[in-house]
Amino acid sequence: MAFTALFIAIGYISARVGGMIPGDALSRVGSGQSVLFSRDPHLEALGFIWGLFPTMFQLPFIALRAFWLPFTSTGMAAIVVSALFMAGTLSQLLAWGVETGTKQWFRIVAVLLVAAQPLIWTHGGNGMSEACWLFFLVLATRHLARWIETDDTRSLVVVGSAIAAGYLTRYETAAVFAAVLPVVALVTWNRSAAQGVTPRSAMNRRWDTVVDLTILAFPVVVTMVAWAVASWAIIGEPFPQFTSAYGNSALVARSAASNIELIGDAASAGRAWFFIRQMLVASPLLVVLAVVALWGSRRTCLRATVALAVLGSPLALQLLFAAKGSTFPWLRYTVIAVVLAAALAMVIASEPPKRSAWVTGFALFALVPGIFWTLHVVQTEQYASFDQTEAIEALSLGIKGDSVDPMRSMTIMGQQVAEDIDARLDVEPGTVLMDQAGIGVLPAAPRPNVYVVPSDRDFGPAVAAPEDFGIRYLLLLESSGADQLVSQFPDLWEAGGTGFAKQVAEWGDESAPKTHYRLFEVNDPDPTNRAQPDPEFGR
Repeated sequence: MAFTALFIAIGYISARVGGMIPGDALSRVGSGQSVLFSRDPHLEALGFIWGLFPTMFQLPFIALRAFWLPFTSTGMAAIVVSALFMAGTLSQLLAWGVETGTKQWFRIVAVLLVAAQPLIWTHGGNGMSEACWLFFLVLATRHLARWIETDDTRSLVVVGSAIAAGYLTRYETAAVFAAVLPVVALVTWNRSAAQGVTPRSAMNRRWDTVVDLTILAFPVVVTMVAWAVASWAIIGEPFPQFTSAYGNSALVARSAASNIELIGDAASAGRAWFFIRQMLVASPLLVVLAVVALWGSRRTCLRATVALAVLGSPLALQLLFAAKGSTFPWLRYTVIAVVLAAALAMVIASEPPKRSAWVTGFALFALVPGIFWTLHVVQTEQYASFDQTEAIEALSLGIKGDSVDPMRSMTIMGQQVAEDIDARLDVEPGTVLMDQAGIGVLPAAPRPNVYVVPSDRDFGPAVAAPEDFGIRYLLLLESSGADQLVSQFPDLWEAGGTGFAKQVAEWGDESAPKTHYRLFEVNDPDPTNRAQPDPEFGR
């Protein structure tokens, strides 16, 4: 409860007062809002490009926007969810320490050190998906170790369910599934001999292995297949995170030049080394902790193996992606190393066997350098630590009652744009068309049904012929990335209007593209607006 309150307070001060929240977090709030409050509310508006759960868990809080608009306008719905799950992650770490046999004082101090890590408390209060993901991974780690030690099938069911939930949070969880499968197979195959039971036939041992693998894999495979089939049936793409213009692969491709500039080396080895250095920032002694933990007794070795399989596999996958240049070089991708280091430290300090005082002390001390190194890196804006730098700056300003420059804040500028548009007398439901501009504007909109957005089932036809759909305004954002309006009207922004539409308002300027908006009025729209999509579009 205390950690939850702390993370919510951090998020409130940073976002509500300081004016900063990551764009990805605000985008998820907008997606969730479209499920409940839009001109075309439907469950599919949650989207398929990113994981389902981080947005879905926000719905109860988004539903309260009528009572307190900041739940959406400043992203507080996302912040509450990330705070709850990061506090849950720390609770799971404490439980891991109890089950590992770590002394109470050690596990409490270790968890406090984890909470003090800037990567942890910023993600506990910034509304991103990391907190939710870490919770499911630590849950899977705990129960995989418990299953190995007790052969309790219920724990194996929890492992499979947690991995499935992790997949619906972050798709990188597929690496966890791939790493855990051989662990379960080897443990089951060798369990008879390890427990001193009379050896059974090879056929029976193979059967037991198949049964356990099936128990583990069933929820994961069903989840992966069902999610891909649902995506294919609804939007025509089973894996839009790779194939969609809005997906991660497309985003990385468009940012290739700036990514190389951040890394400073376009070679595979250089990109991989950059990520390794980022991991060393988050947890400088992680490798040493892993070696010491694996060098212990059979029980500590098994628990260390479990932690490395579940929590280490996403880091290995990220290293592979980094080498291939198929991911962003952001420091936040190393947050899992902080949790892995704490889990290994608890294994090292566990009993039996009793560790000498200096080994236990080292295990605890190993969690400290990452706190100060990460803080230094974030304050000096190194290693692509943008989210953390902005969060700490906004927190510092928010504590003083100040906020960042509105030109840097998607929420502050988004609220201004939404209020100005809502004040126009001719703005009615379904009369303002926007794509990427909606990330900051839609959550702040007093009347969300005013806007026609990508989740609306008639969005494509509306973009193709806005005037025929009764669209009176187009809202564009300079830093628009994959924006269908920009693709449809490529000259509209630069020309400041065309024969089709004229510019009637502008917010921000070119010095801050992410908050630079322009509103264009359609010259001759159909006078009949469409408050809802017509039945021909699936209603």
